[in-house]
Order: sequence, then C-alpha cells, then structure tokens
Amino acid sequence: MHMKKLYLLLLLLPLFFYSCEKSGSDTDNQYVNNWIYSQMSTYYLWNENLPSKSSLDFNRNPDDFFYSLLYKYKQLDGDRFSWIQDNYIDLLNSLQGVTNYDIGFEYIGYNDGGTNILAQVAYVKPDTHAEQLGIKRGDVFSKVNGTQLTTSNWRSIFNSATAKISFKRSGADIGEKTITLSQNYSEDPVYFDAVYTKGANKIGYLVYNFFAADAGNNSYAYDKKLNQVFGRFKDAGITHLVLDFRYNNGGSMNSATLLGSMIVPNLNVNNVYTKLEYNTLYKNYLITKYGDNVLIDKFRDKVVNGVAINNVGNNLQGLYILTGNWTASASELVINNLEPYMPGKIHLIGVATAGKNVGSTSFYKENDSRNKWGMQPIILKYANRDGFSDFTSGLVPDVVEKDNNLTKLELGDENELMLSIALSIINGTYSPSSALRQSMDINLEPIGASIEKRAWANQVIVDLDHLKLNK
Repeated sequence: MHMKKLYLLLLLLPLFFYSCEKSGSDTDNQYVNNWIYSQMSTYYLWNENLPSKSSLDFNRNPDDFFYSLLYKYKQLDGDRFSWIQDNYIDLLNSLQGVTNYDIGFEYIGYNDGGTNILAQVAYVKPDTHAEQLGIKRGDVFSKVNGTQLTTSNWRSIFNSATAKISFKRSGADIGEKTITLSQNYSEDPVYFDAVYTKGANKIGYLVYNFFAADAGNNSYAYDKKLNQVFGRFKDAGITHLVLDFRYNNGGSMNSATLLGSMIVPNLNVNNVYTKLEYNTLYKNYLITKYGDNVLIDKFRDKVVNGVAINNVGNNLQGLYILTGNWTASASELVINNLEPYMPGKIHLIGVATAGKNVGSTSFYKENDSRNKWGMQPIILKYANRDGFSDFTSGLVPDVVEKDNNLTKLELGDENELMLSIALSIINGTYSPSSALRQSMDINLEPIGASIEKRAWANQVIVDLDHLKLNK
C-alpha cells in the first residue's frame, strides 16, 4: 500500500487497521474492493459512517464500489470530492499538472438555456501549438472538427490528436485554426507575474493557477519558481499584492503552506498555519507515534533545504485576491489561514469561492498486476489558527464582480476587468458603476469550465510525509 509521498511501515500500525486481502479464489474485483475497503476503514475522514462489509457487494466494479462507500456523496455537509481512477500512474501524473493530450488552453462554457454551448478561452498555455497559432484569452468558438458544442459533449470534445476550430475575437471571425494537441504536457502553475507602480504604491501581481511542487520529478521546480517571483516582489519593495486565483481550483497543501509563508507578516515557523482533523482511529495512531503537533501545520522558512523563503509580509499594506467560479480548496486554504494574521488587510474581488475545507491523499499499490487502481479519498478537515473552517458555502467577496464579459483582455493587462478593479481600489479611484459598465457585454452565466476536469480540481492534496517532517 502506498500513499503519495507517504511511507508508513505497515508493521507499525495495529493489525486491526487492516482487513485481509484475499487471494487465490478471489476475482480481481473482490481483490481490489477488499483493498479499497481496508484503506477507507483506516484513513477515510468519515470511516465511522462506512456501510458494513456484510451489506456490500465486493464483486462490483471498483469504481461503483468506491462511490457506494462515500458519506453523503455530493451533499454540502458530506463528501463532494473523493474520487478513484483505474490507473494510479495517470492519477499521480495528473495531480502534478501532466496531461496525456492537452489542447493548449483552458475554456469556459456558456449556454442560453438550450443545449448548444459557446466556449471562451480563459487562458492560453505556454509552449503549446495553440500559443504558436496566436490564440488569445477571450477568443470564442462553438464547434470543434465541425461538431457543434452541446451540453453533453463540450467537456470531452478534444478527443483526437488535432482539432479544427473557427474562432471569433471581439465578435469578428479570425479564421479556422488546426491545433495539434500537446502530448504529455506539463503545465507550470506560476503563469504570470508583474510589478506595477501607481503613485506611491508598488503592486505585485501573480497569476497562480494551481498548487504543485513540480511535474512529479521531486525537483520542487514550481515551488522554487514561485519563491523567485516573491524574491522579485521583495526586491521591488511591493506595498500591495494582487493574487489572481480565478482559475486556481486546488492542489498541494504543502505548496499552499509555502505560499502563505511568503505572504504572512512577521514570519515565524512556530506559528500555526493549519489545524488538521482526522478520523478518531487515525488521529489516535498519529498522536501516539508523532505527538499532538501532528495535528497542526506550521509556517515554513525554507522551500527546500538551502532555499530560504522570500517573504514580503512586513511591507504589505493589503492583499487583494481575485476569485472566480473555480477558486477552490487550496486557494481557499490560503485565504482562510492568512486571515488571522492579516486582519483587515485581505480583500476578495469576484464571486463566492467553491467552499472546500477538506483534504485528500493518494492511495495505490505499486507492482501489483491485479490492482492498478488509484484513489483519492478525503482524509482530513482543515481549519485556520483560530479553528475557523465553516465556509462550505464559499468565501464571500468584498467586491462582487462577475468576470463573464465576452471581450477579455490578456491576464496582466492593466485594463483587464478584474485586475483594473484591484488597481483602482488600491489607488482609491474605484467606481462600482464604471466596473459594471465594462462587464455588461454578455448576459450569459457560465455553466462550467475545462479546469473542472483537472485531477486537482476542488482538492487540497495532502502530503502527510511533509506534515510529519515539519513538526
């Protein structure tokens, strides 16, 4: 049994943690499902609410079996986020932003109440064919390879090696593009950064699209790059920071802790960043082996050994966070956990966040020919230093603004709707009526986005090994 980056010797755990995994006469489904039930009985946050073994059909497909175990599945006060995949390697790769075939941009779907969908490019990914062809944020399309986008196909329409798409930009046709999908594409979450000088204010701006340390190679390349951005912010002497989380719907808890450590005033590695709540069985085991401190995560002063955190907190007069329909989980963790340390300084601009206050980790078995499955069950609930975690309905913005205009400027353009609102608030020139006029060129509401298909969507990915090593 493996959990991602977690190496517990099974002999250290009491024998009652595990039910036997039968072999020989078992079908493969029985074999896998016994493994699933064993791990869920030990680690699942709601393990006390699992159905009894005698009531379950262990011959079911493992996918169906897994979802039959989940507590109040998809309910607001239950489990909305656990999932399972039939290949754990694909699961692990996808959690690091590696996709088998990538069209080269993320897109938002709109419809008018019928079945047809209009899609809009949210952002274009670097080093892709889509970027080379000049596709821009805000470009819209309604067909792929001649097939109309509908409510039933628009999320899975890019299923071949190439895609022919006719785009419109600001209402005008810009021609058909034949895009070659990028194979085994590794997306870098540190998308864009800049420093703007506005009078006496120096404003750092960062578009950070998910939380991951690296592309799965243990290089910590993304965490180091994030820290380099904050090194530039520090050198520039920024007085305000704008974090663009509109398309950030989750990822690594460890990376979220590092980001918080770069922002918090008076950085102190003895201060609590996150409080962690496990099921009673696993909590008691952890406390017995590691002590009470295993139930907290503290701030960090290093990204990895030898790489010190670049912290800008002491100079910050305000933190402005741009939120969207897909701001979730690890993004919410950063907002919620910094709040006690920055009272009155955190301002949300956009729409209410997703409302995810729980975390998961990866379970899989290596080199087992009968079990290639990987699962990502919820194993903990998190809270900030003060114990607050009650935001399952989402974190509510201070300035409500829907970023659903058809004319979209590039991220980082000072006139781009959401960034311009943040800059005007900082400079004391914000006018709600002016922002409203800029955003009224579309009356459609988004029904979803391609980023919802990411493996880390709505996830706080827990690295228990890091949590224990940083006590």
